[in-house]
Amino acid sequence: MNSIRLNAGQSFEIEGDSFTGRLHIELSGKLDFEVSTPHMESHRRGKQVAIRNPQDISEISVAPGYGHSYFPTGTKLFVTLDLLSEDDENVRVDFPTFEVGGLRSFPVAVLHPAEGRVRLTVAETTSDTMLDEYSAGVRSALRRSIERDSLPEGRRRDVVLLVDVSSSMHLNTSPRAFEAMCMFAAGVLSTSSGDREIRLATSSSATSVEVLSGPEAIRQLTPGDFPAKEVGWSRDLGALDEEHALVVLSDDLPAEVAGWRGVVHLLTTRRPVDSRGISFTVFDETLINAVMEQNAVALAVETRTMFDTLTQGEK
Repeated sequence: MNSIRLNAGQSFEIEGDSFTGRLHIELSGKLDFEVSTPHMESHRRGKQVAIRNPQDISEISVAPGYGHSYFPTGTKLFVTLDLLSEDDENVRVDFPTFEVGGLRSFPVAVLHPAEGRVRLTVAETTSDTMLDEYSAGVRSALRRSIERDSLPEGRRRDVVLLVDVSSSMHLNTSPRAFEAMCMFAAGVLSTSSGDREIRLATSSSATSVEVLSGPEAIRQLTPGDFPAKEVGWSRDLGALDEEHALVVLSDDLPAEVAGWRGVVHLLTTRRPVDSRGISFTVFDETLINAVMEQNAVALAVETRTMFDTLTQGEK
């Protein structure tokens, strides 16, 4: 049997007057699932689902089985499709691994029937971002709130992660709080930005701006990577692209950030005396514990606030 592998968002043309396939669906943790295959003949037997001749556009979706309203945090979805032909020249289509934790259901693929062919399109997703369990818990909490995996390509936003390296930040931010900030930022940005560019900058002009490999790289940051350099800020924010959103890690709302004309969200250890209309998340002991304990209920409002700020309310 020949095989091909499709990436997220890719399509594959299946030629022929008829369509017959067999899906193999499996969830990590041996979880049960429900599958929806509208507008076509289908028959399920365990993890195998036989499908045939879609009569209209059909979205194949998978939902958690009995006893679960949402996929548990960290759940992975594995899918393959065997295309069966009368001449025995069968083809196996391997789908990417989908990380579906926190979702009510997941649209695996869409079948578009046309004259003499069927086009198979894999779900467009950024869920292959490899997060640690704590950042994944933050992502799951956000997904429950927005009820989707990620934003479409045209709505994801480039971001500059701006870390305060002033002496005040070091005095007022514990290593545990900094770690929780990074977990939180990685989890939210994996959904709001996904595979868009994430840059790292500091409040000091002595450091250069660098491009991170993805949201998962934020989780690897530690206070030791950012030794205190100055009393205040020397970074010229005017040199940054205003089309990028700013996610700021600081112990307060710096005046330089308050004057930024673009989109800003502040992750801070202290509630600003005057937020000047800028959205913020305060990492007090309650929120830090919620991140560490992967408490989806306690994280729901805070993750949604940051998401809505960065995306300007787009869903």
